Amino acid sequence: MTARVRASCLNNFVALIEELQGNPENLFIEAGIDYSQLDDEAYFFPYQSFIDLLELSAKSLKHPDIGLQLAMRQDQSILGPVAFLALSAHDVRSALISVGKFLYHFTPAISLTLKEGDNLPSYVCLDLVDVNSNDCRQAVEHAVACTLHIVHLLTEGKFKARAVHFRHSKIALDRQYQRVFNCPTLFNQKYDSIELDTDFLDIELSSHNPQLHGLVSNYLSMIEIDSNSTSKPNLLASKQARHLIQKLLPTGQLSRPVIAENMKLHERALHRKLQSEGYTFEALVDEVRITEAKKLLAHDAIPMSQIAGLLGYNEQSSFNRAFKRWFEMTPKKYLQSKPRG
Repeated sequence: MTARVRASCLNNFVALIEELQGNPENLFIEAGIDYSQLDDEAYFFPYQSFIDLLELSAKSLKHPDIGLQLAMRQDQSILGPVAFLALSAHDVRSALISVGKFLYHFTPAISLTLKEGDNLPSYVCLDLVDVNSNDCRQAVEHAVACTLHIVHLLTEGKFKARAVHFRHSKIALDRQYQRVFNCPTLFNQKYDSIELDTDFLDIELSSHNPQLHGLVSNYLSMIEIDSNSTSKPNLLASKQARHLIQKLLPTGQLSRPVIAENMKLHERALHRKLQSEGYTFEALVDEVRITEAKKLLAHDAIPMSQIAGLLGYNEQSSFNRAFKRWFEMTPKKYLQSKPRG
């Protein structure tokens, strides 16, 4: 199965290409990436398409440092929920280990491992996994530069690499590597890695939050599908469906076929996936409606008819019947039973 990557890997890509006088939409089309879905946090596309996009951009715009340039315009937010692990970690070591453990939520195509030495330098090693490409140098340089840049931002500039190692030969100018890495850049090496003094791993992060770190770790562990699957970035079907239901409720366009189409599944396949996770489509819709109803009823100023519409009901009476089924009381009695502050 093809490894996929979060659309957030392209944060600021459009602005960069336009600044370089290129046409980002044409590049997306040529690389097979759906330009219209880039703002959707749930959109994943094949990592191979990201590799192709960077190579196409570098060649067509004659900028061999395109991967480096993109990395310097990005920060930890490209990682999605994994970013909170990095931000809330106690120190650089914890941040790198945590991100490496859960990086598949960004993409399973990249492996990040920390190799520590006692009195020797340590290495942050990055590998592209199961990539079927003869030329992925731009993607490799982007991954390494992005990692170094994010750690630099997390430590507020305290972190510095001893050297950066690439397995491939040099593709950009020396000054371009120096500007990005600010350290020696070595080519034709055994690993793609960042060499650092082990002491730098002990740098404490000012954004450290142990409670948040634990919560995010538990959340990411909970939505793991299969430790051997290359499709790890995809959330459980029930979570994807729940997110879509929440978005579509107020539009009046909510239906099983619409949800299945948005998830690129046949209706029967959606039914099987939900069933395997202990859900039916109807139960999920009810679950979302109950959650949203509680939120909306917490605001006394919203008319009951408007709440019914926001929950996808055409008639107030339909909402009342559903509400009584959920809470064994009418919305009016529910409001009367609410504690007053």
